[in-house]
Amino acid sequence: MPDTPAQGRPREKVLISPRYLAASLPSTHQHFLDVFAQEAGWSAHTDDSSLTANSPCGRITIRHDQSAVGRAPHLVISARSDEDAPERWRTSASGAVPIEFLSTLLGTLAAELDADPDHVVYGIGAEPGMFELLVDIDAWNHFDASGLSGFISRDGQAAVIGRPPDSSAPPIHGDACIAWHVAASPDDLGHLWDISFTQQAPDFLMHAVVAKTLDPRPILRSTAFPFPAAVVPLVTIEHVPSPRPPSAQPSPAEPARSPEPKRTPKTR
Repeated sequence: MPDTPAQGRPREKVLISPRYLAASLPSTHQHFLDVFAQEAGWSAHTDDSSLTANSPCGRITIRHDQSAVGRAPHLVISARSDEDAPERWRTSASGAVPIEFLSTLLGTLAAELDADPDHVVYGIGAEPGMFELLVDIDAWNHFDASGLSGFISRDGQAAVIGRPPDSSAPPIHGDACIAWHVAASPDDLGHLWDISFTQQAPDFLMHAVVAKTLDPRPILRSTAFPFPAAVVPLVTIEHVPSPRPPSAQPSPAEPARSPEPKRTPKTR
């Protein structure tokens, strides 16, 4: 899977593992944001290097900046009580975030914003209790030390890191407001991508991304999406066979074959 999709070739489905290394180019993120804004009915405008989408209520802004380099976030979600009010919380993404993670992030945000805007902006109406995360102990190790806690992948290439406000650990990215940080940093490449959430960011938004990251299953993706060539040696890519065309109907002189018995899917 090269950096750009092959021209003239049929699109295929592939399984990519581990999913946290299923990188996507920032240009794909911008295209996705553009499509998201159109389908969700958000207003959008562009300038020389950025695309900005605003929610219908005017309290959520998503900005994609093509000029961002290195670890600087190129996609930032900001929430305010109104268009001119100070920022209440922020979620930012940098690097080659898997497009499926970005889709989960924006889809979850839009759905909850439609259902309960005050819950999204202020946390009003949030249900008590903690979210349940299903963690595969064969794929992730839990840690709690030095003022940080979370999970590190067994291969050491990805992490989910929580930093409470009173933590003695140095601020993440030098920003003491960041409470959660999800990242992939392969040994051969260094920083690949990260998503950060500030302290007042909704728990449901953080949970959606963390659950997506911890899921041990491969990512199913179309080859229509460009894939960074530098990451190809680090992942396993399995091509999914195309569905077979329906078989020809038996002739009147040929008895129909008995269908194969259905198998019950295995449960995990």
